Amino acid sequence: MQKNNIWIIGLGILLVVSIGLNFYLFNNQIEFPEEKALLTAVEIGLYENLYDSSEMFFNYRVDNYGNVEAKNVKVKCKILDKNQNLKLSVLDNTGSVASNSNEIGEVVTKNIPFSIYEDGTLFCYIESCDNCEILSKNIPELREIYEIDK
Repeated sequence: MQKNNIWIIGLGILLVVSIGLNFYLFNNQIEFPEEKALLTAVEIGLYENLYDSSEMFFNYRVDNYGNVEAKNVKVKCKILDKNQNLKLSVLDNTGSVASNSNEIGEVVTKNIPFSIYEDGTLFCYIESCDNCEILSKNIPELREIYEIDK
């Protein structure tokens, strides 16, 4: 008889705990963070137009590592000379980048700051976007490089 009472008391305690836990979980909704796209941009190359020597163009690739489409993506490309002085800065509107994909962009510019055969640096990065995380802004070393506006 005493063993049955212990089982009944144990089951009663478990019942009260499970009811309390269910009440807590359903009244305090668990919020999950909104899923965002994770973007980065990489420069592909800098080229001189063979038919118009006053024109230069460069290509870049935007990678989306997230499971969500990135919208209103803007990519900034900068050209630095051999002394790391800013020579040209161009903002390009890429538009949307589908989830888990990449997009190739091209920027055409006049007023070539230097010959492509000189020592210089080209780099591109994500300036802004909707519903996304920008990888270069989360890494301090990259943030310092990309924020050159001299």
